[in-house]
Amino acid sequence: MRAGSPEPGPRLPHTLALIFGLLCLVALLGLWLPEGSFARDAGGRVIPGSFVSHEGAPAGPRGWALILALLTAPVRGLVASAEIVGFLLAVGGAFRVVERSGALEAAIRGAVRRLRGRESLFIPALMLLFSASGAVFGMSEEVIPFVLVLAPVIRGLGYAPIIAVAVPLIGAGMGFAGAMLNPFTVGLAQAIAGLPPMSGWGYRTLVWAGLTALGVLFTIRLARRSRRPSSPAEPLTADDPAPASPVSPRRQAAVLALFIGSIALVGAGIWLWSWYVVEIAGIFVGLGVAAGLAARMNSHTIGEALTEGAASLLPAVLVVAAARGAVELAGQLRALDPLLAAAAAAMEGSAAYTSLLGMFAFQSGLNVLVPSGSGQAALTMPIMAPLADLLGVSRQLAVLAFQLGDGFTNLITPTSAVLMGSLHAGGVTYGEWLRGTWTLQLWLALAGALALAGGLWWGF
Repeated sequence: MRAGSPEPGPRLPHTLALIFGLLCLVALLGLWLPEGSFARDAGGRVIPGSFVSHEGAPAGPRGWALILALLTAPVRGLVASAEIVGFLLAVGGAFRVVERSGALEAAIRGAVRRLRGRESLFIPALMLLFSASGAVFGMSEEVIPFVLVLAPVIRGLGYAPIIAVAVPLIGAGMGFAGAMLNPFTVGLAQAIAGLPPMSGWGYRTLVWAGLTALGVLFTIRLARRSRRPSSPAEPLTADDPAPASPVSPRRQAAVLALFIGSIALVGAGIWLWSWYVVEIAGIFVGLGVAAGLAARMNSHTIGEALTEGAASLLPAVLVVAAARGAVELAGQLRALDPLLAAAAAAMEGSAAYTSLLGMFAFQSGLNVLVPSGSGQAALTMPIMAPLADLLGVSRQLAVLAFQLGDGFTNLITPTSAVLMGSLHAGGVTYGEWLRGTWTLQLWLALAGALALAGGLWWGF
């Protein structure tokens, strides 16, 4: 790692503090907004044009009752999102067991070894692997250790340290933004929007492929510009040795096979047996236990890894609960429908595509303040889904606008622990990263606009 520490990003309030501020705002809106409601169909979706004012109706909570409603909102949000919370904890535990086995790191190192003598394939091959990981299981925090793994390889190829960050971070970021199966963004957003789990995967796969190609081409161009003329490329033979692991390569292969098999089983369960988050969470619980046994971990180690993995997602759980609490509070104060009516009135007369661009821009900006993908989904989709109904836009496109807006700005928002941690691991300052990648954000904004236009034309 390079001497000196990266520039610290601008320090903003904690995400939970921001959401509590939102809760206070919702409480104030509940006092200010006129009461009213929309009619809803049998599926609970808002019927456009059905808003009716409730003037003269009994007022919502006031005084101490309002304060109590505000303080209990996160708890009610936790109860309301219990299935999603259980799902997040199960997935976190399973991935920690797989991570402890070293199977994923071994897979990366194996790919690097196979590229010896074929350095021109190094960047696209690895980025495709990271992008697929971001699209399927939402690889995010896992990027940071891979920056350390890739750093000596990148130095051997004569590239600047920024490439060691760009390959895994942009690769996983493109997969995260264009995900077709990511349970933390697409799965969660669709569950909240009342859509079948992982539906619309065909068009999302096209978007993922286009974004991945864009990310690869940009990174290759960045690598060529950053190559040091005085440091010619060296073959991939002098890499740092793999860290010692108590798990044998044969057992790591078994863990990797279990991981791939579990993902395939989840896909089959969704399409063939209509599995939902509870059943999917059960598969991940099984994966955690089976992977631990395959790696010859004892019961204490398996339990410890499951607990650590679940604990690592506790911040996401709290954000999901608090964000859902804002919706619960809005419902208790009867403020959600008037807000939707006001938003729909503000956008009335706008073309469907203009509405989509507005959603895309809103999600992109909000990601700076709420960098958690699952937290942002919990916060915005209960509003965006019915708003899409009111504006004549499909809920699938509303989810797509969310995931693109969330995914793209993950690469530049200074409140992202993944970004700042990756930069620190690679010895790259925040300023260097912005100078090297700001043009990518312009291309991604254009790509997002085109993806939404294509989806609208496609009837997605």
